[in-house]
Amino acid sequence: MHITVLLALIVVCSVGNCASPGPLLEENIIRGVDQSQVDREIHLTGYSVVEHYILRNSRFQTGVEMTVAAVYTKDIGKSYKTLSRSGSSTLLNGVLDKLLREEAEMSRGETRQHALVTSANYKMRLIGEESLSGRQCEVLELTPRTKSTHLLKGRAWVDKEDQSLVRIEGKPSASPSFWTGHPLIVREYEKIDGFSLARESHAVSDSLLLGKTDLTIEYSGYTVTETAK
Repeated sequence: MHITVLLALIVVCSVGNCASPGPLLEENIIRGVDQSQVDREIHLTGYSVVEHYILRNSRFQTGVEMTVAAVYTKDIGKSYKTLSRSGSSTLLNGVLDKLLREEAEMSRGETRQHALVTSANYKMRLIGEESLSGRQCEVLELTPRTKSTHLLKGRAWVDKEDQSLVRIEGKPSASPSFWTGHPLIVREYEKIDGFSLARESHAVSDSLLLGKTDLTIEYSGYTVTETAK
């Protein structure tokens, strides 16, 4: 191989643009993702947040909105207090209320552990790097190890510095009970007091039965109530 071509390849690989990341690098990143999730589970013992739900469906002339105060307590899970709600009672009762019950269930016990973004729940493959929300991220392909409404087949963006979640997107490996089909879900995260917490979640589903459904959840006013450092 000509020396100039060889040098060019070395330069390209040195800045992280190689098509096939080394297995050792991939292994270290996945180990970092696991450790980040473990640290969060150990040290984050409680928080409160305001969640604003906006639901639109093509079969209904008006959508619905609901605002709730959510409190998470380690080993207990999430609880909700409704602050306001408006729109179709069918969508409020049949979709959003049911969603809150399922979110509360998912936030505790073994169900929570089986929903974490870890190598125990996902096969992970490093596929590149990307700058996102001002943070340099490693991008991982996610393949759920089991079929679950809480596990997404898609991609995760993790902070290059500490492998904390920045973004995750994909479709559930099993169809959620309140959707028809497999919605595309995108969830963005931000750092609050050192913890990676949801900033916004967006889900879109399209089916012959229900038409197009669009759900956005906005999270604001976080207060981390306790940390076990």
